[in-house]
Amino acid sequence: MSGGLGSRRHSLTAGVAVVLVLAMPSACSSATMQSAGGFRDANRSNVDRLTPGMPRDQVVSTMGTQSLPRPLGTEGSGQARTERDSMGVTQIQFPTGSSAPALYNPMRTGTYEAGEHTWEVLFYYVRLVEDDGVVSDDELEPVVLRDGFLAGVGWSYWTEIASQEGILFDLESPSPG
Repeated sequence: MSGGLGSRRHSLTAGVAVVLVLAMPSACSSATMQSAGGFRDANRSNVDRLTPGMPRDQVVSTMGTQSLPRPLGTEGSGQARTERDSMGVTQIQFPTGSSAPALYNPMRTGTYEAGEHTWEVLFYYVRLVEDDGVVSDDELEPVVLRDGFLAGVGWSYWTEIASQEGILFDLESPSPG
């Protein structure tokens, strides 16, 4: 009978180990997402999953709508205020009293009517250029929709389309990085 008890203990221990191993990736990804670096990494990975022609709802679903009001390792209250961005058509939210910005998906958006088309640009935080507590335009990746469908991604694409369509905006195109 003692052999049966030992077997049950071994099975229980093995079962707990399997549960812990299976739980680790989700715990790690959750902790990673709570940092600004994890937020950027997830966005870069999601941008790679986008394909031209995707409808807007699928683009937003793929990119996610998560926010990170106070990334791990930052100070401050995490309270948000709203301002107009440099395009003058959307709002940006930054935490007050913090050395790091609140992070949102998307960080900025802009909608433009040009010719017979409606262009919407969703800007996602994908790279760190300068660790200064501000998400600057060159740290964002434009995801460009035409009439509700993904047309292209990236600064080269967006600035070319804007030029062709006569769309004026105040953001400066960053050098690819």
